[in-house]
Amino acid sequence: MAFIDNTIEVAADIREVYGAWTAFQDFPKFMEVVERVDLVSEDGLHWVVIVEDDLIEWDVDIIERVSDQSVSWKAIDGRETGKVTFDKIGADRTKLHYELEYDPKAWEGKPDTVRHWMRRRVNADLSAFKTYIEKDAPPPMLNS
Repeated sequence: MAFIDNTIEVAADIREVYGAWTAFQDFPKFMEVVERVDLVSEDGLHWVVIVEDDLIEWDVDIIERVSDQSVSWKAIDGRETGKVTFDKIGADRTKLHYELEYDPKAWEGKPDTVRHWMRRRVNADLSAFKTYIEKDAPPPMLNS
């Protein structure tokens, strides 16, 4: 197994950040290789990605959700487990901590190549999420 641990800070309120990160169907808006994420049950997701012209699909269970604090998942086939935690560091600043443990063999490539690709992909996705949440995401809806 391989492990990725990364943290970013975004200029947005924790509720907005958590809400955007848990709107899984919107992942293609900031994750380049993600074609779609389908909600198949309350806590079940079906991922479809394209990596170097290869279509890869797998299912994930959300194993824990704590509103405005964290979300954890585990792939049904064992390819990965992960957790994202959210910490309020100011009125409109949030720290997002991303942890991913994954099996390079499940990604059908040389393990060293897969490790390098996954690190680059996670860094790029987190950077794109920062841009998305700070500039592109619609403002949160306020309850009346």
